[in-house]
Amino acid sequence: MKKYILLSTTIVSGMLFAAPAIAQQSTGADEAGIQDIVVTAQRRDENLQKAAVAVSVVSGDALTRAGVSTAQDLTKLVPALQLSSVGGGGTQVTIRGVGNFAGNAFAEPAVAVNMDGVYLARSSGPNGLYYDLERVEVLKGPQGTLYGRNATAGAINIIARKPQREFGGQGSFEYGNFNKWRGELALNLPVTDYAALRVAGVISRHDGYYKDGYNDDKTEAVRAQLLLDSGGSVTVLLAGDYSHVGGQGPTGVVALTKTGFTVSDPYVGPSLDGSNAILTGVSNFLTSGANPNLLPKFKNDGFIDIANWGISATINYDLGGAQLTVIPAYRNSKSHYLHYNAGFPVRSDEYSEATSVEARLASTDKGAALQWLLGAYYFHEAIDFDLRPFQGVAYGVTQPILGTRSLAAFGQLTYSVADNVRLTGGLRYTDEKKDMDGQLGNGPGPGFPVAFVPLTGKISDSSVTWKAGIEFDVAPASMLYANVGTGFKAGGFFASQAPNTSRPEKITAYTIGSKNRFFGNTLQLNAEGFYWKYKDKQVTHIGPIRPGGFNLITENAGAAEIYGAEVELLWQPTNADRLSANAQYLHSKYNSFVYTQTILTGPAQTACAITPIAGQPAVSVDCSGRVLPRAPKWTVNLSYQHSFDIGSAGGVDAQVGTRIESETVLGEEYLAGQYQKGYTLSNASLTWHDADNRYYVSAYVDNIEDETVKTMSFVQPVVGLPLTALGAPRTYGVRAGFKF
Repeated sequence: MKKYILLSTTIVSGMLFAAPAIAQQSTGADEAGIQDIVVTAQRRDENLQKAAVAVSVVSGDALTRAGVSTAQDLTKLVPALQLSSVGGGGTQVTIRGVGNFAGNAFAEPAVAVNMDGVYLARSSGPNGLYYDLERVEVLKGPQGTLYGRNATAGAINIIARKPQREFGGQGSFEYGNFNKWRGELALNLPVTDYAALRVAGVISRHDGYYKDGYNDDKTEAVRAQLLLDSGGSVTVLLAGDYSHVGGQGPTGVVALTKTGFTVSDPYVGPSLDGSNAILTGVSNFLTSGANPNLLPKFKNDGFIDIANWGISATINYDLGGAQLTVIPAYRNSKSHYLHYNAGFPVRSDEYSEATSVEARLASTDKGAALQWLLGAYYFHEAIDFDLRPFQGVAYGVTQPILGTRSLAAFGQLTYSVADNVRLTGGLRYTDEKKDMDGQLGNGPGPGFPVAFVPLTGKISDSSVTWKAGIEFDVAPASMLYANVGTGFKAGGFFASQAPNTSRPEKITAYTIGSKNRFFGNTLQLNAEGFYWKYKDKQVTHIGPIRPGGFNLITENAGAAEIYGAEVELLWQPTNADRLSANAQYLHSKYNSFVYTQTILTGPAQTACAITPIAGQPAVSVDCSGRVLPRAPKWTVNLSYQHSFDIGSAGGVDAQVGTRIESETVLGEEYLAGQYQKGYTLSNASLTWHDADNRYYVSAYVDNIEDETVKTMSFVQPVVGLPLTALGAPRTYGVRAGFKF
């Protein structure tokens, strides 16, 4: 804590003394220099530079230039953010080391992902949404007041481009190595004087990055929005979307050391790289040579078949001095998959239906001393899934039906105690109930009889989360702020008879920061210091279950502290030059981290201290004092763009960027193969556009170094070797686009 206070005080004191001397009087978007960005991170429109919260924003154009087509691609743009694919097409999201392993449908995220204000509960929910976007907002730290449950690490807001009452459209086509092609098209149609329709879609394909076909892409998606606005007090936006993701899906390869794999080229793939020889050797050892196929082999028959769709309405009613916003929504998800990411085949069929309604009443007089927002939220989800993992030594069948009902009431006030000083306070009460019914079975293998036992449970939790903050305008273009807030992630079930639940995890975060514009609106410098106190962390891993055996379980495993600083620099010295730099320093440590690991499959698989548990085929694992997974000490993003004016022929934009990341560990077993050494990933692009910016052609290359980067890890429970997912190798191609 002392280190955090010293670090934060140094950062903010430097801003405080520098800002009055060089801050400019205006930062209007109509002036030369850096343009303002409007965000809705605090559930109302506001200038990003005036929002006293830690948030990074990526515009739709920046997403296109960076080739962002999946949720995982966001990692290369936001240093605090780590995303990776997990088995079955799900996404593991982590902000500053806080996140969770979304190994199956029992898991709920620790980062709330929202599409135009609608919460996406499933880890596969963001699939197929990254097209025709206005921006993506990444809120860092707990969002317990305005976003509620499952936002302990933060929130990601995906904002689509909205309909306009004018005819127009845009489209793009991309072709690259790995036989990649991607086409996007969006049309904007004025229906009547008070109605407008926007329809957008995408089709994306590429071959697998692995030689056995895995990590491919087969995505189709469409989104339609109808805006009804007669110019009166009521506006209505109706939206519907559908996406389908197919292909073989992600995979994992065996990693033996921090830098080594089973073969020289890890992209050979697990069904070809010699891993099957390891499984055969262990099978022979366990059966004294009687059954070399005891442990199932890696095959190239893995697949994902995910269909998500939803409908929603955003209704705004201007009451004069206040605006009422109501967002009813329905989401439907069907997910079928077979993957080998765990080191053995996992087959699942999942069905989810979620209904939500959010209502907010907010003040609209921006000149008033008191700004306020009150709201209520209802969420219900029903999940029915059939999960069948087969480790060879055991075959499991999990068939639960899960129900979640969450109710919340919240409010946030900001009061100007002086012309340049504002105080903020927020409070949220959440009441949550969950239930589970179904059955749990085990047997010798697929096709053989399975012995079932009942799978039941109930959870009833309530939580009060809050926020307090202060803002101080040091100068017209410089602001200091300090916040303290709390958040919680809901408790949940795992596949076992009672006890089969985990408690909610909680976090308290302290933030102090500064936002500034200097030198005639050409230099933007934002800085943030943070300290997070984390307790009752939910850990998901292979562990003992009741009435016997082992499975993927979730348990609460202690406390952690995280502190550090992030600095964002944007410099636009001329209209032709733009330099951006974002650096994050992160210190993380488990103060207390003890969890249970099964030894039914063999010796404990961890580098941490272990203690046998009397009378049980399990050990207590103590990883206290270790760093948090997926929390590199240093992360730096750098980018430079120069524009060449070629007159009536248009212009050429040259861009180069890089991401530098220090060593990190990907799993809570802390085995050697779960570490990712420090690396640098660079990219470059060259884009021609016409004089009216209606057409462009671009050539690009990503991962210039052709670096192999581990992104996720899971330890095979019998063999005891970690399997790691890998990021994309070097990719390159061309893009062309138009708008009218």
